Amino acid sequence: MTPEHWQQIDKVLQGALELPPQDRPSFIEAAYGDSVGLKEEAASLIRAYEQAGDFIEEPAIIEDASVLVGETLENNIGREIGPYRIVAPLGSGGMGQVYLADDLRLNRRVALKLLPPYFAADDSRLQRFQREARAASALNHPNILIIHEVGESPEGKFIATEFIDGDTLRELIARQELTLEDVLDIAMQVASALAIAHAAGIIHRDIKPENIMRRSDGIVKILDFGVAKLLESQSYVAAAEGNEVLQTETGVIVGTVAYMSPEQARGLAVDERTDIWSLGVVLYEMLARSLPFTGATRMDTMVDILEREPPAILPAKGSPPELQRLGHIVEKALKKKRSERFQSATELLSDLREARQELKLEGILTGQANSHVLSFSGLPKKPFNSVPLSSTRPSSTGASFDGAKPARLPNRRSRLYPLGISVLLLAMVATPFLYKRSLADRKNNTASVSEVPASSTLYTRMSEAEQLRFIENQAERISTLMGEHPEKLSEESVRAVKVRVDRYVARTGSQSLEPGKEDLRVIFNRAKPYVPMIASAFAARKIPVVVGIYLPMIESEYKNCFQNSIGAKGLFQFMPLTAKQYGIAESEMCDVEKMTPVAAHYVADRMAELGDDSESMTLVLLSYNRGPAWVRNALRELRGTDNYQRNFWTLFVHRDKLDATFRSENAGYVPAFFASAIIGENPQYFELVGPPLSTLAK
Repeated sequence: MTPEHWQQIDKVLQGALELPPQDRPSFIEAAYGDSVGLKEEAASLIRAYEQAGDFIEEPAIIEDASVLVGETLENNIGREIGPYRIVAPLGSGGMGQVYLADDLRLNRRVALKLLPPYFAADDSRLQRFQREARAASALNHPNILIIHEVGESPEGKFIATEFIDGDTLRELIARQELTLEDVLDIAMQVASALAIAHAAGIIHRDIKPENIMRRSDGIVKILDFGVAKLLESQSYVAAAEGNEVLQTETGVIVGTVAYMSPEQARGLAVDERTDIWSLGVVLYEMLARSLPFTGATRMDTMVDILEREPPAILPAKGSPPELQRLGHIVEKALKKKRSERFQSATELLSDLREARQELKLEGILTGQANSHVLSFSGLPKKPFNSVPLSSTRPSSTGASFDGAKPARLPNRRSRLYPLGISVLLLAMVATPFLYKRSLADRKNNTASVSEVPASSTLYTRMSEAEQLRFIENQAERISTLMGEHPEKLSEESVRAVKVRVDRYVARTGSQSLEPGKEDLRVIFNRAKPYVPMIASAFAARKIPVVVGIYLPMIESEYKNCFQNSIGAKGLFQFMPLTAKQYGIAESEMCDVEKMTPVAAHYVADRMAELGDDSESMTLVLLSYNRGPAWVRNALRELRGTDNYQRNFWTLFVHRDKLDATFRSENAGYVPAFFASAIIGENPQYFELVGPPLSTLAK
């Protein structure tokens, strides 16, 4: 069959799928008339769609018929979808096609996921598409993919997300580039993200290497909340490979078999511990370069999961105790009884952090003790710090375990037809939701990637150039946590933030109890108990949680009854008159439980005046310090100046045109906020003990 014939089938197919099932045969009959061959092909695909809908979450029809004969995604290059112009294809997943695109409004690159038209006509798949967007956008965490927009244009529905310049974990494993420290860092970042998702009542249910990406700066991102499950919902449970599902007595199984927990395999209700199991499988695979549970068929793999223990990742004797501890962590994550596993991602994260610290102290990660050798199952006995992990199943082609390559788009029909429609049902849906840079981008970015400091490098050990790059990257990351339209800071603004970071760092080790001179570690430890309450109050007002967490850091350094020289008092430093306007007596201003929702109310009022995107939030912060009327007047004064943008940084760059109070007092307020947030969200770079503060939010 020619591509032209397939294009005809594709056009009719989309129209037919928008109709009720009973109307589809007559539609096909009318469309093709005497073309018996075309009618039969279209009818067979429709039947495959309808039959698959009963037992498979993502049937073969999820892919456009043109894909079956090799029509590539490049055909959409240059096409505009709403405010986005498609630049290049990134991949094709279970819920649609993914492209690299330019945001024409904000001059930034995004990943654009398009829902095919015939999916929009299917309520169940439309609901899953919307669920994916809602689940991910509800989670405010640096290790979870950022959703910029969920929209609709004449071309269909779409999700615009951040574009990740990096590699999937599957690719990193395949290239054998992961050191032991890389493995621990990745596992800890994923555990941190899962802790936040679970606290929000969301289980991912499909944690696997294809759904984990590491950016060039070392930040790890979890992708694809398309099968996420709300904890309070018991309607169905998680996941089977290639999105093939098995009907059970209690629900439907969706996801990837090799990473499925025993309760998923049985079709039982799942909770947070199913994600802990899946992360345990990923951790095992990163260390051993093989899966803990495998079989010749999917059913064999499920039997392996249910009935057999995984091969020991370490020999019984001869390994350093610190490596044995890491082995025990993997074993505990893979306990078949949920009650014997880690009971939370936070617990797993804590054990991983302690294991890494012990490995560092013994020199296994730092190279101080080259006599230690790696003894994970099947791995070469060389100093771990000097070599990346090697495969337990070496391949002359350098492929990943069992020689498998990262999932790609389906090939032409010459490869598909001999297998029949049933094989298509698996092959077409196996490709994950990829967010990959193009080959050209990889080549162009090689130099810059090599200059990014290693994720384990302390801030104080970076060169000044490395510190500036680190602050620039992290400031942009904080901007994304503050709302839509995150901004990229100018060099002058980055240096202003760096000045404040350096001031904080200089206080590390201080014995002073004076305000503004305390040890950085003391301040951040003081903050931890307050974070869950603050996060709850600010989230209730739809305020970015990061604002609520770090506002007290720059106002009172988390002293609940601190009073400054002008009479501002409490954790959030309210003036008594302002507190009274919000129903709080001066005698109550040290009561954190009363003042926290009042502070959230006050910030929400400023957002109503000034806006709620990331740029506007910098003005909201400034208004907290200087007042909203002054902020509005200052913006009016500067309107018409070069490179005017409605954010704090415009005021900062043109501070010589504003009053002396702004220059001497207010100009450092927002840079100080960014500095405290950068430190609080990256404790490992600043010798702080504990997770990023935002991960403590409940």
